[in-house]
Amino acid sequence: MVMAFIPYSKFPVIIAIACTLSPQPVMAAASHWEVTDGGRLRIVTEPWQTGMATLRGALQVELEPGWKTYWREPGSAGIPPQVTVAGDAARVAIHFPVPNWVDDDYGSWAGYKHPVTLPLTFTLSSNGSLHDIAADVFLGICKDICVPVSAHFEVPLTASAGSNLQTMQVDAAFAALPGGNSASLSIGTPSWTDDGRLQISLVHTGGDGKAELFLSAGAEHQFRKPVAVSDDGTTTVFRADPLFEPGKNGDVELIVAARRGDDTAETAVPMPAP
Repeated sequence: MVMAFIPYSKFPVIIAIACTLSPQPVMAAASHWEVTDGGRLRIVTEPWQTGMATLRGALQVELEPGWKTYWREPGSAGIPPQVTVAGDAARVAIHFPVPNWVDDDYGSWAGYKHPVTLPLTFTLSSNGSLHDIAADVFLGICKDICVPVSAHFEVPLTASAGSNLQTMQVDAAFAALPGGNSASLSIGTPSWTDDGRLQISLVHTGGDGKAELFLSAGAEHQFRKPVAVSDDGTTTVFRADPLFEPGKNGDVELIVAARRGDDTAETAVPMPAP
């Protein structure tokens, strides 16, 4: 067998050509980390490409042990996570994984006791000259007291920023969001009881763990923590007291989230006034 000899001096040229022809990865983007009492936070996004109308991202909230932050419904005194945008994003939608109940000296509220990543969907401007997303974040982080956190982030929309790790983080954040009803966990249709309480049944099969229910209907339609009034092993019935007069405040746009063990579900229900 005859082997061709390639002079050593040719190697750099060959390597350069190979690098040029190899597909280049499309990188995601990330802001700086904002450090605060109890943790730190930042925004990451999936790769941006020309012509995109929307861009998926995530708000990463890394909490130190013992610290907590709020769900979309923070109770009467909490601060829900809020994101506003400028720059090359016209608006942003924030999504929430199912929380846990937190019981402390101030009452019961829905939130996250461990680091959490909140998925974001950015609607991009159509001016054809995208450079970055400017985002302002406001949320509360709590331990013995609650600390309001305000931070400004600049997320570059360039192919050279960030790493593919952020793409995986965004994918994981969206994958962790609750789906609709399933065979293992199903939220029933809410109804008003005769004494003006909200009643919801949660059907669960398989698995284990305590069933939990969470309600969100806006600042003017808050409810107390839902209480389980019956549980036969496959169906848990919850009732929740409204902190408003159901007959006077009109219809309620209700979001119901549920958790039992590793199973989660969420549904949006227009709730007519009784």
